[in-house]
Amino acid sequence: MGRPPKGSRTLSKDDVLRQALQLLDTGGSKALTFKALAEALGVTPMAVAHHAGTRDEMIASLVATAFEGSDTPSMAATPKLRLRDLMTRYCAQVTRHPELAKCILENPSLIGPSLTGLTQLIEAEIAAAGVTGAEARTLLCLIVDYTHGFAFAAAAAPGEALKIDDFTPALDWVLDRIE
Repeated sequence: MGRPPKGSRTLSKDDVLRQALQLLDTGGSKALTFKALAEALGVTPMAVAHHAGTRDEMIASLVATAFEGSDTPSMAATPKLRLRDLMTRYCAQVTRHPELAKCILENPSLIGPSLTGLTQLIEAEIAAAGVTGAEARTLLCLIVDYTHGFAFAAAAAPGEALKIDDFTPALDWVLDRIE
């Protein structure tokens, strides 16, 4: 497979990222290779690398795209409701792309600004709820870990055995304890 004749095929970073996310979502991290991307796009691995950069740069771009808006503040009335909104939105994003979330957990340097901003929002809402110190850190870890665990379980469940409506009761149970 050589280089296509000039002007016969245009490839963009968006094309590469769209296909990369599809490969990742369907086949996991091991399926996301430059060779597999090149075959799916009908180009050379070098063309993929030209548009996507290194594998880590490509995954960082996927994170930025898939989790865009995670750091949008909630407009709910109370810190507890804002936490519920933030975590429910994030859980839905992780459920859509669990393999991408696993990549982040394996390499935290891929987190990116949206997820860093989300963490800061969560911390701010915990503080606004009056929780401080070690208890605030514990609450942060608890709700983030629960969210990831639920999202991974929901993604792995057959059909739609677990839905976002199944996520919120346990989250509410935790959040009800912060008053």
